[in-house]
Amino acid sequence: MTKTEKEPVAGLAALPGFPLVLVTVKQNILTAAAFSFFSFQPTPAVMVGIRPATYTFELLQHAKDFGINIPTPDQLDIVRWVGSVSGREEEKFNREEPTPMEGAVIESVLIQECPVNLECKLVHQVQYTGSHHWFIGNIVAVHVDEEYQRDDAIMYWFGEYRRVGEIFYKGR
Repeated sequence: MTKTEKEPVAGLAALPGFPLVLVTVKQNILTAAAFSFFSFQPTPAVMVGIRPATYTFELLQHAKDFGINIPTPDQLDIVRWVGSVSGREEEKFNREEPTPMEGAVIESVLIQECPVNLECKLVHQVQYTGSHHWFIGNIVAVHVDEEYQRDDAIMYWFGEYRRVGEIFYKGR
């Protein structure tokens, strides 16, 4: 194996794609690829990275909750449109799709067309001088379409949209 030293950004580019999510805060939607689980115990929690220049960031400064909505490849048009328009300029639920869905616990709306919706109570914000701040939310309710498979999720990184590949090793 031969390795060469590269710039730090090349190290990021070498990472696999991240799950792409649609974040809902109040009546706004943001496309985000900076997303991960944060904790399993005692309460499952997730975190999402949001750029401070976005309208969603502004809303999260005053919100108590947010939704994480998992789109599928057949919803790529919605994903790309949501990611190209600011909620400051256009109400994103004023189209035929996406359709707002009331949550069981949170006040922020969810997206009906997405097969997975996580209702999250905002518990912490990590302020960082970099490109994104991290918002951590405890998962308080989950809605999953019975036909959904994890392989249906969209992965995104450095301009590439991907599907989850095959499982090539399974432990235990």
